[in-house]
Order: sequence, then C-alpha cells, then structure tokens
Amino acid sequence: MCISGHSSEMRVPQNVPVTRPPSPDALGHKGLRQGHLKVEPTEESKAFMTFVIPHDKEQLLTGFFGELQDRESEFGISDIQLGLATLEEVFLNIARRAELESATVEGTMVTLELESGIAVEIPVGARFVGIPGTENAENPRGIMVEVYWQQDGSGSMCISGHSPEMRIPENVSVIYEPSSQVLGHGQRRVRGIVIDYESNN
Repeated sequence: MCISGHSSEMRVPQNVPVTRPPSPDALGHKGLRQGHLKVEPTEESKAFMTFVIPHDKEQLLTGFFGELQDRESEFGISDIQLGLATLEEVFLNIARRAELESATVEGTMVTLELESGIAVEIPVGARFVGIPGTENAENPRGIMVEVYWQQDGSGSMCISGHSPEMRIPENVSVIYEPSSQVLGHGQRRVRGIVIDYESNN
C-alpha cells in the first residue's frame, strides 16, 4: 500500500485511563477490515491512531465513516479527523521503499532496539520485521513489529520508533530472510526477517 490519499486519525477520550496503547479493535480497526479498507495504523499512541487510506479506497469511505460514527462509543472513539496525506508522507514512503530495495541487495543494516532488550539488525527501510526465536504455540510464526522511519538532516533514512509487538499472520510472505538469524551469543542479538505485510492488507 503506497502512502498516499487520505489520512484518518481517531482519538480516544483523554479522561479514560489507558495503561497501554489501544488495541486495533478498540479503535475501530476491526471496522476498517470489515469495511474492506484493509489498512494498518501508520502511527499510534495511548490517545490516537492514524491510518493512511489509498486513493483506490475512496469510494468506500462514505459508508465506512457513517458506520464508524454510529459505533463510536462501542470502539471508544472520541474524535475522527480526515485529511489529505502530505507530500512529505508520500515522498518518505517512496524513499523508504527505494532504500529497502538497495539495502537487501547491498546488505546495508541498522540496529533496532526492542523494549525487551533484543537488538535486531534490519535492512534500511524495512517496515514490518519478524523477530527470530519468538515462535511458540500461540504465535506459530512468531512476533513482528512495524518500524517507523524518518529522514535525518542529510536525507538518510533513520529509525524513529516502532510499534508494539504483534503476531505474524499466517498468510503473509517474506521479502527478505537472512541466512544466519542469530548473532553472537544467546538470543539477544538477531537478524530480522522482512515481512511483506503491506501487500496482504
């Protein structure tokens, strides 16, 4: 999904205690899927989630937002805003994709530090990254995170943060998988697996 088109932001009430970032379902993400928009949040915090909706989904917006407004209390939404994605967002996504393509060929890596203490080496520009060694009965394909990118003063891509950990769906494919996934001793430093999650959503 190219980052272009409309940007939609949904907020939860500030006076409602939230001890962790709201789940996608709590902010109407289930409704987004049911409405066939099939988009993932590009930004999220304890107070809001932002989705970018491609132009080819525009014809679905009227019915979707009408239903979402009717179910605001059910999803815990206090405000919905809709605007056009900025040119900066469009160019940033184009630059990120170009960097990822080059990085997977040339082996250009950066380190993503997770809150769990695991350091993950990933190709520059990778958006959805699987964490080796996190597979279990509940998450047979393991855990992944979405990596947020920005450009520094020189125009180079750098990591600005990442999403909470989430399970890797069964139906997604892999863009890049390193031959060796564990670096050094133990499981605290690994090479990430780049997941093609955008094409499936």
